[in-house]
Amino acid sequence: MTTVLKTEDLRKQFGQLTAVDDVSIEIDDDKITSIIGPNGAGKTTFYNLLTGVLEPTSGSIWLRSGEGDELADVTDAEPHEVAQAGLSRSYQITNIFEGLTVRENVRVARISHEGTRLDFRSRATGDESVEADVEELLELTGLTDIADTPCDTLSHGEKRTVEIALALAIEPNVFLMDEPTAGMNPTEVTEIVSLIRELDADLDATFVVTEHNMDVVTDISDRIVVLAEGSILADGAPEDVLTDERVTEAYLGSDSV
Repeated sequence: MTTVLKTEDLRKQFGQLTAVDDVSIEIDDDKITSIIGPNGAGKTTFYNLLTGVLEPTSGSIWLRSGEGDELADVTDAEPHEVAQAGLSRSYQITNIFEGLTVRENVRVARISHEGTRLDFRSRATGDESVEADVEELLELTGLTDIADTPCDTLSHGEKRTVEIALALAIEPNVFLMDEPTAGMNPTEVTEIVSLIRELDADLDATFVVTEHNMDVVTDISDRIVVLAEGSILADGAPEDVLTDERVTEAYLGSDSV
């Protein structure tokens, strides 16, 4: 068991509002961790701090950026630096290039990770190593059969799967998934949950999930962290957290969880 992401007394204030309140947490590589809580609990702000979108008011963020156990301080890193260090994120709202095919989207993401700027056009169409990586990502995420389909014609579930492939293109050590089943029908939910399980088993990446669908949370999580008013309310195995009286009374009985 190795710690791949850690925060120490992480805090974010917007004026008088404390959105994240001294959160200290360690994420281990052998577990899928779900972070839940009602709207306004601080989940999105917490993700934005981890990815460098927001600068902390105080505290620190540490990320495993290589193959060893050593953590790097990424507290003040820019978003592209955090991504290069090995932390990837998918968003609640699909974030892909609608006018490109599935394959083209994955190719762009893969080239971007390599930091290739010179001769981009030739690399985008002819680099064998890039193409091999693209094909592997398509196969890994089950997108091979629709690889040449324009993304603006895909179903919502297929678009979310494309976004997962894009996030995996940077070869993350840690993958933050923001509401991966949002807007999906039951069949799509089942498929995406199955994909997450398969990816967790096949890849070295560690998955951290925010999710409102409690059936999904209980299905895939090895660990659940509950945020409330910017602080950690409960943290532990699903069977312990979901029977915690504070969680049951304050969150699981509400439609906002």
